[in-house]
Amino acid sequence: MKLSRFAAGMFAFAGLSGLLAVALAALAAHALAAIAPTGDQAVVWFREATAFQMTHTLALVLITLVSERVLPGMGQRVLRIAAGFMAAAVILFPGALYSASFNGPVIFAPFGGVSAMAGWALFGLGAWLASRENSEGEA
Repeated sequence: MKLSRFAAGMFAFAGLSGLLAVALAALAAHALAAIAPTGDQAVVWFREATAFQMTHTLALVLITLVSERVLPGMGQRVLRIAAGFMAAAVILFPGALYSASFNGPVIFAPFGGVSAMAGWALFGLGAWLASRENSEGEA
C-alpha cells in the first residue's frame, strides 16, 4: 500500500509520540519523584499522561489507517480531520500534566480533552460517511 503524504506525516508523528510516552513512563517509574518539585504527585500525573498519550497515539494510527483505506470523499476528509484533532489531543492534554508536575501551566488541558472528544466523534462520523460513500459506489 502506497501511503499518502498525510499518512506518512501522521505515522511519523505517532512514532515520535509513542517513543516519548514510553520514555516518559520510564522516567516516572525510575527518577521523577526525586527530581520533580511535586514529588510523588508528579509520578501520578505522568502515569495518567503517558497512558492518555499512548492510547490516543494508537487511536491516531487507527484513524489514519482507516482514512487510507476508504475512497476519497467526505468520509476520508472527516477522518483526516479526526486524526488532526487526535494529534492535538496527544500534545495538549498530556503536555499540561507533564507541565503540572514541574509547577508549570495547565491551561491547555481542557483543549486537549476537547480535542480528544472531537477526534473520537469525528472518527465515528467519518467512518459512517465513508461507509455510505463506499456503498453508493457499489450500487
